Amino acid sequence: MATSLLVETNCIYFKGEKPCVYKRTCDHCPHFKPFGPKILVIKCRAQGDVLRTTPLLTGLKRQYSEAFITWLVDEETVDLLRGIPLIDRVVPLNAETLLALRAQRFDAVYSLDKDPGLTALAVLLDAPRKLGFGLNEHGNLTALTPAAAYSLRLGVDDDLKFRVNRMTYQEAIFEAAEIEYQADDYVFVLADAPRQKAERFFLDRKVPKKRLNIGLNTGAGAKFTTKQWPEDHFLELIPKLKRALNANIFLLGGPREKALNQRLARRSKLKVFDTGTDNTLLEFAGFLAKMDVVVCSDTLAMHLALALKKKTVALFGPTCPAEIEMYGRGPKLFAGAECAPCYKQACPRPVCMKRLTPDMVLQAVREVAVP
Repeated sequence: MATSLLVETNCIYFKGEKPCVYKRTCDHCPHFKPFGPKILVIKCRAQGDVLRTTPLLTGLKRQYSEAFITWLVDEETVDLLRGIPLIDRVVPLNAETLLALRAQRFDAVYSLDKDPGLTALAVLLDAPRKLGFGLNEHGNLTALTPAAAYSLRLGVDDDLKFRVNRMTYQEAIFEAAEIEYQADDYVFVLADAPRQKAERFFLDRKVPKKRLNIGLNTGAGAKFTTKQWPEDHFLELIPKLKRALNANIFLLGGPREKALNQRLARRSKLKVFDTGTDNTLLEFAGFLAKMDVVVCSDTLAMHLALALKKKTVALFGPTCPAEIEMYGRGPKLFAGAECAPCYKQACPRPVCMKRLTPDMVLQAVREVAVP
């Protein structure tokens, strides 16, 4: 009996050197599905920025209902995008995948980073339609279409960015992509497995039930230390929250916050729960998922909390609150120091964050927790 040699390499389930997910040959396969319009999203840099770009997926699906969407992203950020049903293929940025992308043809490329290497890649890729940012013949950043000109200008015009602009990041990205923005929300899927560590924590620590769970993300990341809310402010806020709302208070953070959170737990005269600082990115998201309210600076934690649809009180100092879309989930607190916003990563006199008092944060938490 002759064996069919048919191989449908234009099927979205084709794996190449391995059997497809359905573990069968191609001839007469009922699962055969050809590629629709092939879309590549290039957004690799900054995990929070990657998350707040995910609303674009909904817009892309409105524009290309049968699209096959590939997303190129930094390797350390891949986990944030895995499991999102609107993305067909998540590609980690490395030399091998760059070669694979160069060999393909896309119907449209959405180049949303301003990194020279990534914008050069967008120019080199084979696609009849390219939007966002590219590299010109002088090796400088350029808008690939007039629609991206405003986003490009935001990066080079401090007056526009700091004082004039009222567009959120999402509005600007949708404009650059030439897609109508319809208040599209974050797209993020947190699987059951990374939630289990937080679930065990709650059981092991006998966290009181039927109380408000308030998470304090105490860090600001390594890049922007100017976003850090003062330690003494956290220490003052904890008892105020406990007394006003009878809440469970949780300390959240990464490895850089280990000593800080240990000090806060030790110095606090009331019970707080230190969730640890050795969690994976998704385990950290699992703790956020258990919170009713999250207090944080303009950081990845803020974007994760918003993506998880948590009530969020966001603290702003050196960065622009106008750029952040809160989706009605909480306030943006900004004290408005004379020198802010400035986007400085270090400052000898960081008054902007100090001016956000514990009482201001308490009032904001009360308003979102008890509407």
